[in-house]
Amino acid sequence: MKFTIGRRALQTVLKAVASRPSEADKISEEDAVTLSACAGRVFVKCKGDVVGIEAFVLEDGAVTLPAKKFLTLLNTYKGTRSLTLEGNVDGLRVQTFWMPLLGYDPHPEPPAEL
Repeated sequence: MKFTIGRRALQTVLKAVASRPSEADKISEEDAVTLSACAGRVFVKCKGDVVGIEAFVLEDGAVTLPAKKFLTLLNTYKGTRSLTLEGNVDGLRVQTFWMPLLGYDPHPEPPAEL
């Protein structure tokens, strides 16, 4: 999996699917997020909700990782307009940083007909 996407757009989408208005539904340590790059889009799935956003997808794939840690990582790139993410069975690379994964799928399917 490899794609380039706007950092702020990815953060907004992640917060939209991972957070709920009430305090009880904020992102917890146990929450996982799945990023699927396919069909010219990146789909972000968390807590049963899915949001898609257009991105420059170079290779299809999907990774599952801890939502809170991923959001914290994205916050460290404040000031960066776009990020290139590359995932494989070994982990997820964001720019030059490697992050361990909970799961990897080399052949993801879009969640709906596009």
